[in-house]
Amino acid sequence: MAVYKRENYWSYRISYKKENGKYGRINSEKKYRTKKEAQLAESAIKNKLSKGFHLDEGEALFTDYFEEWFKIYKKGKLSIENDVDINSTLNFVKANFDGIKLKNLTRKKYQEVLNKYGEERATATVKKKHTYMRACIKDAVQEGVIYKDPTYRVRAIGNAPTQKESEKFLTEKQLIILTKNLMNTHKIEYTSRNIIFFQIATGCRFSEALGLTWDCVDFEKKSVIINKTWDYKYTKFFSDTKNFSSKRAITIDEKTIELLREIKLEQTKSELKKNIRNKHNLVFCTFDSFQVVSNNAVNKTLKKFCEKSGITPSITSHALRHTHASLLLFKNVNIKYLSKRLGHNSITTTLQTYSHIIDEMEQQESRHVDNIISNVYGIKEVK
Repeated sequence: MAVYKRENYWSYRISYKKENGKYGRINSEKKYRTKKEAQLAESAIKNKLSKGFHLDEGEALFTDYFEEWFKIYKKGKLSIENDVDINSTLNFVKANFDGIKLKNLTRKKYQEVLNKYGEERATATVKKKHTYMRACIKDAVQEGVIYKDPTYRVRAIGNAPTQKESEKFLTEKQLIILTKNLMNTHKIEYTSRNIIFFQIATGCRFSEALGLTWDCVDFEKKSVIINKTWDYKYTKFFSDTKNFSSKRAITIDEKTIELLREIKLEQTKSELKKNIRNKHNLVFCTFDSFQVVSNNAVNKTLKKFCEKSGITPSITSHALRHTHASLLLFKNVNIKYLSKRLGHNSITTTLQTYSHIIDEMEQQESRHVDNIISNVYGIKEVK
């Protein structure tokens, strides 16, 4: 270990023993004006080494470190979709932090990259990239690879305006018009429309509707059990629900039960007529080959009938879930029950997701409370 002078500046060189018994070396990258400054810097590095920091690993490029972190700690551990998101972030890191060592990644550089990325993107998009990069960097800090967190108090904000997905829903009046138009000229073999009717009635996610099997339909109790999904993006097969709370029983109305009875009858006829079988026992599939329909097919049907119903902009399949939730909320259905019906992790999730609706209802309730108190004094209700 030494502090030495080179030409007109001072530097340091530190040799140390690693955990594996081999020796490592750290050379000063900064040029110091005085010997004292170099000694203080050397002492700070020694102190970090004594505390278990693996400073030599900080020499790795951020791109390489992130890729290794992904492969070792994240890939294949959760969902395929999670892997796709992190891999997308890896490509983002390669495009924006090329050639930067992990130890040289500054808070300023990190914020500048996020700022530029957010110029034409929504905040949610920027936050997604930030979330995975920050997780990787925090692990590097935890492992002693770097000792400063360049993501500390960084803000991930986009400039592109965006509407929350949960705010995209139909009013009761729009839903009645849409449903009426969907029912006109409807035939039982129109699988996309059948799924739309089911989502309106249950608030199920599209993947949950696709994954519904006949053994989960109780015609007597007028209910269905949601215990799996259909992965229409990747595996094209059954998959688990979003979380444990998503496994649930949902009561359904008489009209929807009647629709399911008709679908079951037509499927049975098709099996006998064409000598084929519904091998996955799916409720919603084509009658000629028992294949699932795509999310795109359902969305196209929705777009067509939204336009026919004078609804602009048109909604997607997922907005039917929010339409179901908003309708029940406006009808004063107990929020705890609604949370379970939607398969949310907790009532907090429901409150956060539909805060915009609850805020609107709160304003109405405020006036309702005023009327109740006014009535105590015999005063006419305030309109």
